[in-house]
Amino acid sequence: MKTKIFNQTKNIYKSFAMISLALIGLMLISCEETENLTAEEENADLINESYASEIFDEVEDLGDEAVDFLDNSLTKSTQEAESLGNYYKLSPCATVTREYLDDTVLVTIDFGEENCVCNDGRSLRCKIYINHYGYYWGEGEAEIVYTFDNYFVDDNQLLGTRNVYRYMNENQHRMSEVIADGSVILAESAGTITWHRERLREVVQGSETCHKYDDVIEVTGTSYGTLADGTEITTEITSPLVRDFASGCYRYFVSGNRTITIGEEEINIDFGDGTCDNLAEVTRNGETHTYEIKRRHRFGW
Repeated sequence: MKTKIFNQTKNIYKSFAMISLALIGLMLISCEETENLTAEEENADLINESYASEIFDEVEDLGDEAVDFLDNSLTKSTQEAESLGNYYKLSPCATVTREYLDDTVLVTIDFGEENCVCNDGRSLRCKIYINHYGYYWGEGEAEIVYTFDNYFVDDNQLLGTRNVYRYMNENQHRMSEVIADGSVILAESAGTITWHRERLREVVQGSETCHKYDDVIEVTGTSYGTLADGTEITTEITSPLVRDFASGCYRYFVSGNRTITIGEEEINIDFGDGTCDNLAEVTRNGETHTYEIKRRHRFGW
């Protein structure tokens, strides 16, 4: 029965290609100004799409930390919640539980009804559900579905699902084929961003451990959706994006290229040559500027 389910799911995933990319933090800030607009205002569409992408992809990071916590907790509970403070994103104000339901496992991350400020500065509330079939880590195959119960990030509500099919490739690298369909209802009635993203993630370093601190990840994929004003947007990773989790690498992409089409305009983002910095070059309207990547905690400007 398990093999049949895995094969059906694998065929569905492979019929899509690969997933979404999360521009982990293309929060562009520049000291330059145009005649009428600051660089932030000029790139607000890019920034908002990137932020929506980022907070949806961070759900998988939160799930990884929650499962790692439970696997290493002697009581398999959150009575020692202070130990959650050792993670990059989770914090002691979150409660993590696990239930075994026949041949699946349900992990719940409950941030409470009031905003819980996590270790990365995000304010989260309510619940994420992680339902997985198969071994979450390791050489076997696993299907993982992430869903939400009234879940908010920085007062923006996330809706939708994130489906992940995990396996080890011939190089013993952990692979994730991801399909994400979702939307973000923006705070203060600022509209809704929607998207469909397909991504393939390969952990090219660090697959032998469950934590992320030694990971180097390569990402490819495409996406499409609409911005809050209804503008259509598509993206494609034209060379693999490399995200380095080593200390000093900011957990941002350190190399790779992404092309974004907003309406009729094509924009290219170059994350560099692998140097651990937080800089990216953006080519737009025939001009190229270098921007500093910073994490944002809101939409708009």
